Amino acid sequence: MGLKDLLLKQGWAGKTIGRSETTELLNPIIRTMNHIMQCLNSLSAGSASADQRLRIEAALRTHRMDIGKLCETVFSCGGVAYSGTDLDPRDFESATEAQYLELETVLAEQLASQHKIEHQMRTRAILGVLEENQRSRKNTLRNLAS
Repeated sequence: MGLKDLLLKQGWAGKTIGRSETTELLNPIIRTMNHIMQCLNSLSAGSASADQRLRIEAALRTHRMDIGKLCETVFSCGGVAYSGTDLDPRDFESATEAQYLELETVLAEQLASQHKIEHQMRTRAILGVLEENQRSRKNTLRNLAS
C-alpha cells in the first residue's frame, strides 16, 4: 500500500490521467487479453483430458469477466473499447502452450507498466485485480499437459 493510499484511504487528491489517456492505455491491454482468450479457447478445444478442459474453462470465465471490467472502464471514460471483432478464431486453431505463455508474459508486462501511471483509484483497483488473476491463471495453466 502506497503512502497516498494510507493517507487518504478512499482516493487520491493529486492529478490523475484523463479519460482519453485511460482509453489509450487500456485498449492495448484489452487487445492482448482478447488474444489470450482466443488462444485458451483453442487450447480447451484441443485438450486431451476433461480435467484440462475444466481448468481452462474456469480460467476463461474469470478472464472474460476481467475483459468486461476493462471494457466498462473504457466505456465509462467515453471511449470505445477494443472488441476483438477483427480476430479470426481460425488464426488460433493451432495455438500452443508456448504461445499462450508468451501472451501471458506480454500481458504481465503491460499490467506492470501501469504502476507508474496515475490512474484513477477505480482503474488502479481493477488493474490490481487483473494482475492477481493473471498470475493465478498463468500458474494454474503453466503446465497444461500435467
